[in-house]
Amino acid sequence: MPRRYALGKRAEKAQETRRRIVEAAFALHDERGVQGTKPQEIAARADVALTTYYKHFPTMGDLVRACGARGMELTPPPDPAILAGLPQDPAVRIEAMVRALFSFYEAREGFLYTGWTEERFFPEIQFGMAHLREMRAAFVRGALAGAEVGPEAVGVATALGNFWAWRTLRREVGLTQEQAIEAVVKTVRHLAGTAAPAGGGAAPPTE
Repeated sequence: MPRRYALGKRAEKAQETRRRIVEAAFALHDERGVQGTKPQEIAARADVALTTYYKHFPTMGDLVRACGARGMELTPPPDPAILAGLPQDPAVRIEAMVRALFSFYEAREGFLYTGWTEERFFPEIQFGMAHLREMRAAFVRGALAGAEVGPEAVGVATALGNFWAWRTLRREVGLTQEQAIEAVVKTVRHLAGTAAPAGGGAAPPTE
């Protein structure tokens, strides 16, 4: 019994050490990217020896996967299925789509910026970014379902719902979050040939 207890305490301690390393790496990656963060910096912030860091994460891929999983726990990507519970009116669905995507971008800007700019270096990041691209495409398909639009309009709507479109509007143009949402909603509605619903047409909450 004492041996089993000791093994259990040792496992708990190892799990706590791993958690600290992941939290430290996650914060540093958010601040300066994966490539801009050295293992020594992660170990120092986690208050562990460098040898301990490598014991838990022998390769960068191991660490990137763990940080990606942590990010999904903290702020899960929006689910395109939320559109299924909305009216069939594309105008309502378009606003719900833009709000869901832009809210996610606002919450996870550093994480997403790192992902989009560094995915070419890490297969583990490429996998996550591919998932997010498909999520965005599914939102666009769901939002435009029922609207008579061609491939070009779908492509433009997809581009406007991109992280980089949001970031340009917020960080370069200087729009507020609400102004950015309204601008893209208006443009996509125009592409879809649909007007705002009567009464202002604010979409129901998506969270």
